[in-house]
Amino acid sequence: MPRLALPCVIAAALAAPTTARAGDDDPLRWPDRTTGVTFGVGARYLGDQSVGGPGLGGEVAWGWGRWQALADGRASWYLGDGDHAGGPALRVGGGARWLARSFQPDNSAALQLYLEAGAAVEHVALPAGGLTVPSLWAGWGWQVRAMGDHRRLMVRFWVRVELSPPLDRQRVADVLCRGACATPVRATILDDGFAGGLGVAW
Repeated sequence: MPRLALPCVIAAALAAPTTARAGDDDPLRWPDRTTGVTFGVGARYLGDQSVGGPGLGGEVAWGWGRWQALADGRASWYLGDGDHAGGPALRVGGGARWLARSFQPDNSAALQLYLEAGAAVEHVALPAGGLTVPSLWAGWGWQVRAMGDHRRLMVRFWVRVELSPPLDRQRVADVLCRGACATPVRATILDDGFAGGLGVAW
């Protein structure tokens, strides 16, 4: 039951109705509260091994002027190949978003640029075991925000870069690799990755 608590809370928040408030039609302010869904792809290093795949995500965000606080999650599927096992991954996190620029050619819509950063934890479940990866991330996005009768609707494109403490290479090989993995030489102090995609918020 405890494992179901967080997904249930996120689903309830996404499903909760929102009402228009004063200031929601101001292109230089975030709405008081928004919910959103995204589809994207990501790739990252786990130890010496490169993995990646598609994912679906959701978020709830609260606005104060140009700033938003957000809680988000993403369910992904890491694609396997001849050398690596594949499996599901669940990521939860939070962060802050700043509305950097807003261009409004008329009263119907605005083109907006935002910057964001935060922290997250991702758990990858593989046939041979699981890997838990904490990370810090930063990114940016462009969005088209409707300002008329549907002033809460936002369609956005986003990109994030993620940095994580390096995982034990032997542990990663034991869990991720099928047989003997090719081990490239990576003299880095952090594991890195990226994610990007399209989303809709309202």
